Amino acid sequence: MNMEQLKYIVEIANTGSLKEAAENLHITLPALSQSIKNLEKELNILLFHRSRRGTIPTEEGQKLVEKANGVLVKLQEFIDEAEEYTDTMNGEIKVATYPGPMEILVHLIADIKRDYPNIKASIYENSTEYIIGKVLEGEVDVGFITYTEKEEKMYPNLFFKKLIEGHMVAAVNKNSTLAKYSLITEELLKNQPVVLYNDIYIEDFIKGFTTKPFEILFTTNNVDTIRHALENNTAINIGFDYAFKTDASLSRSEQFIVINFAPPHYKTYSFGYIYNANNGLSRIIREFLKRIQTKIG
Repeated sequence: MNMEQLKYIVEIANTGSLKEAAENLHITLPALSQSIKNLEKELNILLFHRSRRGTIPTEEGQKLVEKANGVLVKLQEFIDEAEEYTDTMNGEIKVATYPGPMEILVHLIADIKRDYPNIKASIYENSTEYIIGKVLEGEVDVGFITYTEKEEKMYPNLFFKKLIEGHMVAAVNKNSTLAKYSLITEELLKNQPVVLYNDIYIEDFIKGFTTKPFEILFTTNNVDTIRHALENNTAINIGFDYAFKTDASLSRSEQFIVINFAPPHYKTYSFGYIYNANNGLSRIIREFLKRIQTKIG
């Protein structure tokens, strides 16, 4: 038995699939399958039930998976404490974010790099749905997303931490015919050209209209493209209010304003971060989350 095998059984239990676990662990399926068979033979216990529907732990297997996860968490704590004795901080921060806090996160990581130059960091921007998948797969340590209670119930293996609440707004050029209104109704959107950020929650919000009174010019993952469309009065944008408060290019523009939606289209959402609850957090990730909590929370 070795630490790698403990990682294997935890990953299989999390995914419910030998194939998916092998992909996440970056090993071949035959190698993973053989390693588990060897472990079961060594322990003289059947750890998993295998069927066409997936691979799930046996009753005894589930208890051992929980023990294995605890061992892996303790191992990470051991490594972190060893680093503290050397007065250094090592490791890597892999972050993905929904548009909005990118500038804040970049500055925060730059500050951490100044304090701990040995760390590595990567950060990129994408949709909430994509980020959730990457966190579950272990390719991202922390994801900053928009979410609702539905997602919290749907993903029990993820830890959700709310930082702020927000809602959908319409962003319009100051010269737009809509700029004079204090609230936006479905009727006011009639024949308006709209650009949208490519995100499942924005798509769901749009589906909430009884009719499609507006023309969707295009969807994009490029925030600057949305800003240009607003500043040129080419289209309006429907998105989250905190994106306009925290995104550098959107928050600094004085050529457009944001307007709340009138009921029943005024709906609140949570913005915060997620990480895999089954994985232990490294010391550098804990430091990063502590700082982001102070900055945004």
